[in-house]
Amino acid sequence: MEEEQIIVAGLNEASQSFIRALQFRQLKFVVLTNSKQEAKQLRKHGITDVVFINSNDRNSWVPPVFRVREVFIFESSLALSCRFVQCCRSWTSEPIYVITQQWNPRAIYKGLGASHIVFTQTGEVSFLLNNK
Repeated sequence: MEEEQIIVAGLNEASQSFIRALQFRQLKFVVLTNSKQEAKQLRKHGITDVVFINSNDRNSWVPPVFRVREVFIFESSLALSCRFVQCCRSWTSEPIYVITQQWNPRAIYKGLGASHIVFTQTGEVSFLLNNK
């Protein structure tokens, strides 16, 4: 049976801290990006499991070859985060967490299929891994 992996999308300071927590706990994960430059930068920093999608082209949202355990989307922009939610929801019925510093988009993310909206001012959400 193929191992499940966590998807992390939306690179910012909070997601980078979260990725370090995943690495420390030795949890399997991939980083989802729509930027070839970002993918290149991630690989340069030793993150080899990177999934590139064209967020503007739904036909490019081919489901991954691994089973998705859960998804953590770190809001960088409302539009991109919405597309990541839509893309990931088309891949899995597992929980999708959107981590945001804004109160406004909660209903939008829920409407698109996010399971949980986590509001944080600090960006620290490694507590979400406590049961992993």
